[in-house]
Amino acid sequence: MRIIRNLQDASSLEWGEVAVLKKIARDMLPEIKRAGAVVADYGGLTSHAAITLRELGIPCVLGTEVATEVLREGMIVTVDGKTGNIYRGVMDWVPADESVSLHETATRVMVNLNFPWLAEKVSEFADGVGSVRIENMVIETGKHPYLLLREKRLTSVLESGLEEILDAFHPKPVVFRTFDIPGDELRNLEGDFEVSERNPFLGMRAITRDLRDVEVLRAEFEAVRNLLDAGYSNLELKFPFLRDLDEYRMAVSVLEEVGVEAHRDLRVGASVETPSIALQVDELLAEGVDFVSLGMSDLTMCSLVADRRSTRVAGIFDLSHPAVLKLVRGVVDACHGAGVEVYAAGYAATSYMLVGRLIEMGVDGISTSPDKILKMKSFAARVERSLILRSLSRNI
Repeated sequence: MRIIRNLQDASSLEWGEVAVLKKIARDMLPEIKRAGAVVADYGGLTSHAAITLRELGIPCVLGTEVATEVLREGMIVTVDGKTGNIYRGVMDWVPADESVSLHETATRVMVNLNFPWLAEKVSEFADGVGSVRIENMVIETGKHPYLLLREKRLTSVLESGLEEILDAFHPKPVVFRTFDIPGDELRNLEGDFEVSERNPFLGMRAITRDLRDVEVLRAEFEAVRNLLDAGYSNLELKFPFLRDLDEYRMAVSVLEEVGVEAHRDLRVGASVETPSIALQVDELLAEGVDFVSLGMSDLTMCSLVADRRSTRVAGIFDLSHPAVLKLVRGVVDACHGAGVEVYAAGYAATSYMLVGRLIEMGVDGISTSPDKILKMKSFAARVERSLILRSLSRNI
């Protein structure tokens, strides 16, 4: 075990050590990715840090509340990221046979990517990239996006990372999601410009923040324009965590100021992650969106008023809550009625129970984590066969 109290402790972490923290933020990941496993007092299954650690293949147990009090520097432990158990000493493991055949499915099974270098490893198996989370491209530089903007490097950093993914996946679609990172996950970067917020996940984040700091948004869109000019026809774009229809309109307006015409030069979509947008989905579709992405973790957080990173309300946070599923079904039905593609991206697309429900609702696709692609293709094929057999039995 290595107790991590600050960035200096993290920078001295040795490869394979188990990092123990009160709270992990994505801006510490360039150091923490050397860990054999991560244990934290605070955090949840759907937190950005947990999602990124899973993509890196690093077992993590978050939300323990007492890890930093119970665990001691130098202890030898075994961390089981699947069950959340932490054992004293070294455990002998019998590897399970998890080989899965590649299945063709009517439901598109795409992948979420935080790291461009993973693209080549998974492009053969995924039907595209449902969400490129560009924040880690910036975090890997060690510099705050505002500092990169001042240095006139932000566009080139994004362009380089996106290019690697677009090359690996061509001609499959790659959906670039504009910035969505709470301010408290940027504090360890050089040039910290952040103002403290009591609840950053419900504060100044995502497209709301980009429209306030519009030069950052322009830099993102300039990377899009440059890649389109270079001939990358498989690039698509979506705006995250929309709170109001005007945010969609304003983002499209900025895109067109940069010289890219939405819906003509590239497909532009919206991520439905708030009840306000879910309940205005018909108006959103009338704006001409080319596709809709469902972000169920944030939709659940906002619907149930339960912070997705909090340990104290973790029992309330339920992605399968009837109210959440009712909102999702309304969005799916509206999209089908308008002939617009709708898919689910994020943590929900790693849950077999939720993916089964979503396929039954008729989503056109899911976008899951890299380690789940083959398993989800196999599972989706089984669900689709079940639906076909059920339909046939009703018609006999």
